[in-house]
Amino acid sequence: MKGDVIGVIGQNGSGKSTLLQIICGTLSPSCGSVSVKGRLAALLELGAGFNPDFTGWENVRLNAALYGLSPKEIEEKLPAIEQFADIGEFINKPVKTYSSGMFVRLAFAVIANIDADILVIDEALAVGDIFFTQKCMRFLKAFAEKGTILFVSHDSASVVSLCNKALLLDHGRLITVGDPKTVTEYYLKKQYEKRQPVDIRESSTESVIKIDQISENISASANSFGLGGIIIKECRVTDEIGRPVLQVNGLMKIRLLVRVHVNTEINRPIVGFSVKDRLGQVLFGGNTEHARASIGPMIAGQSFETSFDIQIPGLAMGDYMVSVAAGEGTATDHIMHHWVHDAYPFQSSLLVQSGMIELPIEQTSFKMLTQNEKH
Repeated sequence: MKGDVIGVIGQNGSGKSTLLQIICGTLSPSCGSVSVKGRLAALLELGAGFNPDFTGWENVRLNAALYGLSPKEIEEKLPAIEQFADIGEFINKPVKTYSSGMFVRLAFAVIANIDADILVIDEALAVGDIFFTQKCMRFLKAFAEKGTILFVSHDSASVVSLCNKALLLDHGRLITVGDPKTVTEYYLKKQYEKRQPVDIRESSTESVIKIDQISENISASANSFGLGGIIIKECRVTDEIGRPVLQVNGLMKIRLLVRVHVNTEINRPIVGFSVKDRLGQVLFGGNTEHARASIGPMIAGQSFETSFDIQIPGLAMGDYMVSVAAGEGTATDHIMHHWVHDAYPFQSSLLVQSGMIELPIEQTSFKMLTQNEKH
């Protein structure tokens, strides 16, 4: 529907690109049918629809004509396309001389200027530089006010930030549809489960069931998953003198305490956290390895508590959540035993004038410029 930005997620081979190609008409469905109402513009495989021997200008005219624009309309839109692409003199050269980033710049510039009703974008922003990516995100947010977008990405943060709906595919099947935060968290859970050794997954069914039955301090309805060798029993946030923190206003020192129970022998425990906004975007996080906290081997039946002292920045007014996790291994290579989404909620009452956070800024110098210094 108009105004919808639908994120399509799933691991490689799940059918994301195939779905978009069927919608765009470059592939025929083996069964069923697809109906598209309105002008559809697509950015699929890198360089798709471009003749490598044509110049940038020639490919722009060709692509715009294929989208149904008249020669007069194309000529009127050329300056805007050139400005959006911003690839300088390369627009006069054959596209076979382009980098992958230039390909995307020119292709995106075309679909951004043909007055489409539906945009279909498949991982295109992954190869652009940060300046162009930010330009594209601003365009997409503005376009969403009047059109429809289908957006495939492996970047969960982009899906959560840009989309108002998300769907998860797996081996050509639709697994779930819902709000981006819920769907991306479910996807994360399934990805972690697949990364665990098969013998551990098969022998840990009972522990996983126990995780869903937690009711001590961690909410029984908390969205959690893991193998259950370590169980997070409690998560709380306090101020410097131990009082619970449920609201922050500006810069503040807090302490995050995580209490853990060990169900099986764990050689190298690791505990981590992340702070997310109401859309599920991760703002910052850390773990015991990064904090250089030493946690020795643990045996079944032991419990321990670890804490993180954090300087909270000035968060914009709104709701926030702390997620916590416990595993075995290192920050980059570990087995996930217990991950708890939305373990601890808090609010910020700070009115930030610009952006998502406010940092302390001091004017360090001031001087009037002389006539020579002005030049």
